[in-house]
Amino acid sequence: MTLYRVLLIIFLSCNFLFSQNKIENYIANYKQLAIDEMNRYSIPASITLAQGILESGGGQSKLAKDAFNHFGIKCHKNWKGDKVYHDDDDENECFRKYNSVKESFRDHSLFLSERGRYSFLFNPKNDYKDWARGLKKAGYATNPKYAEKLINIIEEYNLNKFDKKILKDKSIYFSHVYGFPYLHGIGLYYIANNNIIYSEISTSYLFSNLRLGLHYNFYNNFLIGTNVGLIYYPQNFDHILYHISIDLAYDKIIKNNKYKSLLIKSGIQMANKSLFDNIDIDFVPYISLNYLIN
Repeated sequence: MTLYRVLLIIFLSCNFLFSQNKIENYIANYKQLAIDEMNRYSIPASITLAQGILESGGGQSKLAKDAFNHFGIKCHKNWKGDKVYHDDDDENECFRKYNSVKESFRDHSLFLSERGRYSFLFNPKNDYKDWARGLKKAGYATNPKYAEKLINIIEEYNLNKFDKKILKDKSIYFSHVYGFPYLHGIGLYYIANNNIIYSEISTSYLFSNLRLGLHYNFYNNFLIGTNVGLIYYPQNFDHILYHISIDLAYDKIIKNNKYKSLLIKSGIQMANKSLFDNIDIDFVPYISLNYLIN
């Protein structure tokens, strides 16, 4: 065996080991991010990881290093964040730029969940193979072997084991509340699979409100919910009403470059005034803007 062949074998072996190692490092570094996104947006963690590995070259691509863009998402018309330009299918194409890998993972979830052409993928019966084939069908990538590549990555590194992981503690949010007739307040929110359990206290010049509630996600970012609590009138300490409320809500990431969201709620409080007939109140319509911070 010539020296050239020996060196070639050594080079190929080292290159293979480096490639394997960088992918394993990628999985170790970002598996929890993928699980968190799965629990909120119902995208299999295996698919998120496999796409990140494939699109970013295990986090080593120029786009990933320069712009934290791990999923090759282009600007498109609705993008208002930072941009970078990179040769892809055409020269000097516009790609989204993020401030962190975490923001890239969140925008990937939003990109898939808010675009109608991917809506058929959000079927509880779909596994990673259905998702891989569906992404190719919906036109996420032009490579005719895109689905096959994703499936091979998932099966080689056993990524589907993450698809059954339970939600971790990163779904707790604090909130600032602004609205009417309660002008300002604070809250604590717990989000699991897009459903929300929360406690909140709000106040105004006329009265204050304490509530415990639950919102159920019924379509994309839309939620329907109920809450129970107390309405307190500061003019008279005895003036405390029990209430039950129903409302609709919409949960929206308000800045693609921030890990924050805005929950818009509107509903009606129905107060039990059987013991407080001197208070002229039956129904209290309300609207609130809840600024959630992770």
